[in-house]
Amino acid sequence: MLANHFAGLSTRGKVMAEYIWLGGSGSDLRSATKVLSFKPSSPADVPLWTSDGTATGQEDGPCSVVYLKARSIHPDPLRGGDHILVLCDTFQAPSVEADVGSPELHPHPTNNRAPCDRVMRTAAASQPVFSCNQQFTLLNPQTCWPIGWPERATGAASSSQSYCGTGTGVAVGREFAEAHMRSCLHAGLRISGSRPDSIPGQWSYTVGPCRGIELGDHLWLSRYLLLRLSEQFKVIASTDPKPVPGDWSGNGAAIKYSTRETREEGKGWFVIQEHLKRLQQTHMQHMVAYGVGNAKRWGGPGCKAQPSSSVLDFTVGMENRSASVRIPHSVLLQKRGWYEDRRPASNMDPYLVTMLLVCTTLQLPLPMGEAHLAAPCASGTGNSGSASETISRGSSSILDEIDDLDGFAPDTPPQVYGLLAAECSSENEPHTDESHMCH
Repeated sequence: MLANHFAGLSTRGKVMAEYIWLGGSGSDLRSATKVLSFKPSSPADVPLWTSDGTATGQEDGPCSVVYLKARSIHPDPLRGGDHILVLCDTFQAPSVEADVGSPELHPHPTNNRAPCDRVMRTAAASQPVFSCNQQFTLLNPQTCWPIGWPERATGAASSSQSYCGTGTGVAVGREFAEAHMRSCLHAGLRISGSRPDSIPGQWSYTVGPCRGIELGDHLWLSRYLLLRLSEQFKVIASTDPKPVPGDWSGNGAAIKYSTRETREEGKGWFVIQEHLKRLQQTHMQHMVAYGVGNAKRWGGPGCKAQPSSSVLDFTVGMENRSASVRIPHSVLLQKRGWYEDRRPASNMDPYLVTMLLVCTTLQLPLPMGEAHLAAPCASGTGNSGSASETISRGSSSILDEIDDLDGFAPDTPPQVYGLLAAECSSENEPHTDESHMCH
């Protein structure tokens, strides 16, 4: 009641702009409020701002200033009124020799949005389209155990009831999920659905369809709203791939992907086959960039992989959600459309994942000029450590460093993929209109 009282007070024409950016780990969301005397109509109207890189793990030698540049603005569903959310990416301070009238800003080494944007602009003729199914688990902040689970339960017993389930003890946390979906819609984010997932307390929502860089922008903002709402609901909204052990499949962030060529009639199916060959050849390079702790989803009880495969294997299956890549039946029938990369973990960086997908499938070089590609070094969306913890990987060294993450053998070649039998898994998703991905 007290919070509602202050939320209703007039700001006398002032606009509160919540600047949102990623910290040094590449996975920690930061935000700060700047009061403006006007309502910006475009990102270009939003003033450039700075943050302390020392506090966010982004210090650059003796200079700790990080510049925040607005990329998109959205209505603020938490404050309402004319107040806005401002998505920013980060830049290094200009050199002292630069002309102070027009200093040149270079993307910060931890900024993955800038190289992703360059890749999407290069690939604009192919019109890449993405959707992401983001999973998360609601945890009790005192016990860090999923809400709705009996103490020390594995979660497996209720999995058949929980998926798209209804009722007390089944759809646990519905009020939170509803508040999050409405907040995203109010902010203008491309949220296209939400549902209870495999275990009590686990939910998923879909961002997309989005063109190019938009998927990363909207997904990060939706995660920001997850964190803000978790403050109000007094829960932890965890995007850790497996926040607690047990016989359950964990949290993922499957990406549906198509291009103009894969959607083309009479040609799309053959283009998809070429994409799959290229993805097989770079399987481990993708896996190391697909989220920290991802191996917990691909091994042990309740894992996502087939019993005979592992995180080292690349597999393709018709409507098989245990494969690395799922091919929908509609694509097989129409011989064109989209496919789903099910390898990314729930804490993956969408800028990094979509950039790798486009570069691999369209055979574009990874942009290594202005900034190194930063792979997240901390799971979930919590606070980062120091800049020394940030892991920057180039295309030549990414396999050499894979041991540092999950103990995979960097010299183990990926298995040659085979098309698995057209078997549907037991966790079928509700049918939705996805014609946008095919036409």
